Amino acid sequence: MKDEAFTVDIPPTLYFELSTHLFRTCDKRQPGEVAAQAIRTWLATERGKASGRGYQWKSLFLPDSTELRMHYRGDYYYAKVEGDRLMYNYEPVSPREWTLLVTGTVRNAWRDIWIRRNAGECWLRASMWRSQNSVEALLPYAERRRHARRSTD
Repeated sequence: MKDEAFTVDIPPTLYFELSTHLFRTCDKRQPGEVAAQAIRTWLATERGKASGRGYQWKSLFLPDSTELRMHYRGDYYYAKVEGDRLMYNYEPVSPREWTLLVTGTVRNAWRDIWIRRNAGECWLRASMWRSQNSVEALLPYAERRRHARRSTD
């Protein structure tokens, strides 16, 4: 069943709009690939909403199980949203506290922290998540880059 295709009814105007956008942006993916990614993104968002739990970072809501990553001096450091808390080394922290713990200096957490809401998504800078429109515009391209990297591994 994994490789079976199913038909989903969408308005012809929406299909045409998607096809035109893919052509104008030189995106080589088929409309079905983009639709599948959009459905995956929607499902991930809905799953995050389902529990209602998560960490509120100013205007950005991070659903339960969201992963955060920071690169500093050649190493990666990870934190995770567990329930309503952001956890690092089994301790609840704020994004600012986490950057201070890792670097020992004052940093711009929006610039230094990368976020992945579920394992199927790519890492995106926290500042990009501030504007949902920016993220929605970037996700298809980030996904394409991830697939390109994996195919050359």
